[in-house]
Amino acid sequence: MEFGLFYVLESPDGDFKRAYDEMLGQIEYAEELGFDSVWVAEHHSSSYGSIPSPQVALAAIAERTKKIKIGSLVSVLTLGNPIRIAEDYAMVDVISNGRLQFGVGRGYQPGEFEILGVDMHDTRARFKEELEIIRGLWTNDTFTYNGKFYQLNDVSIRPTPIQSPPPIYVASISPETFDIVAEMGLNVTATPTLSTLDELKVQLHDAREILIQKGMKPEDIDFPVNLQVHVAENAEVAYERTGEYFNWYFDRVSSLVPGAKGEKTAKGYEAFADVAKNMSNITFEQMRQSGVIHVDGPQALIEQIEDMQEQFGLKQLSTWHRVGGMSDKLVRESMEMMAKEVIPYFKEKEANKKVKVGVSG
Repeated sequence: MEFGLFYVLESPDGDFKRAYDEMLGQIEYAEELGFDSVWVAEHHSSSYGSIPSPQVALAAIAERTKKIKIGSLVSVLTLGNPIRIAEDYAMVDVISNGRLQFGVGRGYQPGEFEILGVDMHDTRARFKEELEIIRGLWTNDTFTYNGKFYQLNDVSIRPTPIQSPPPIYVASISPETFDIVAEMGLNVTATPTLSTLDELKVQLHDAREILIQKGMKPEDIDFPVNLQVHVAENAEVAYERTGEYFNWYFDRVSSLVPGAKGEKTAKGYEAFADVAKNMSNITFEQMRQSGVIHVDGPQALIEQIEDMQEQFGLKQLSTWHRVGGMSDKLVRESMEMMAKEVIPYFKEKEANKKVKVGVSG
């Protein structure tokens, strides 16, 4: 079981220097505390996220750390050129000495596509081609590709990544994407932000069964889950500290999803209209009760993780502590509580399991 941090890096106050300094400091501290990984998300032109270029952020993180894995969650392939993306992230893998984890998605916020001049239609088909190209460039000296949207003839990139290729995770819970995932031997990553945790457990359980049926080995399936958390001594303390931050976040994200203003959504994004409607009236307590967020003591988080392990074999959990621009002090206190009470529980549990296997063998 591995534990990571996740950043969208919301900046309600517009103080981006503070946001970057706090994030980098928290990541250095996370490595000291024993976290295994850090993930950052790509977003554009809004206070919702301050990392338009995850590859730049990851290069900086690589220089500030020594062993923690670094990843995108996600790099929005449809907003860029696949050759350039392959080059940039290959650089990150080299700079970090092979620590890159590459999470990818097709994007969902209409405002981002609009400002970058990208049509939201056919994103699924373009995403598949872009992913195939990146993987092909990473695993071949030269790569030729003839698709509907892209044509390449004996293309090579420099540098090439240390890992061949870096582990790739696809952000999706839709059956349409499982064919891509299974065909390419990849994995899915997901977050309950746009659904309840119980719904996510069922979706990932079903996804696991589908991938096994398609030929993937159960031991090769790894579904990292991203969960918004604040861990305190108990639920009351956690609840009192965090309401304003979570309320800001959900007000913001609910205004950015497709269909948020009642407009017609692009093909392939129809389900987001219902999400926007459901999220518009959600309360902090409802978020907490449904498992969309974890605002509680450490024992409740341990139980939640064990349930996910049982439901779909959870191996990686990335925790989103800096929600809504939460203060550096509160973020670090939540990280410390998790490092003291949650992570050791699972590390010890795994160590004991290995000892038993060794003795029985």
